[in-house]
Amino acid sequence: MSRDLSKERKNRGGRPTIVFTDEQLKELEILSAICTLDEIADYFGIARETFRQIKIRDEEVSSLYKKRRIQAKGVMGSRLFKKGVIEGDVTAMIFYMKTQGGWKEAKEETEQEQVIIETPEEKAERLKERRIYMEFRSKYLKQVENDKKPNE
Repeated sequence: MSRDLSKERKNRGGRPTIVFTDEQLKELEILSAICTLDEIADYFGIARETFRQIKIRDEEVSSLYKKRRIQAKGVMGSRLFKKGVIEGDVTAMIFYMKTQGGWKEAKEETEQEQVIIETPEEKAERLKERRIYMEFRSKYLKQVENDKKPNE
């Protein structure tokens, strides 16, 4: 006897699918304006990836989240714009131009030290060469000093 599995729902194991309730959707609407994805996931007691998958799977959750984020940015952006344009707040103007107008801070050119990574053998060889050089230099300076002394 053959069973028609296309009509039956297969038990694939794993955790049950999470579906937001109306109450959770209202909470999401409030949180989306001010919280990060990680904070929202923590609030609902789920992993960030799980929340991301819920947004992919559930169009209502996705559109609600996006809509509230855009609304919050619009409110803050208009207030920032008003503060800069109408009130003449230079700091607000600069911030707006950096975030929306592509302005960047001039970077100071700093000289970076070169980091040398060497094996113990390479370090021993370098120190040996340095010691030989220092001995040679010492002998050379003594010779130059002796050449400068008047003959007695």
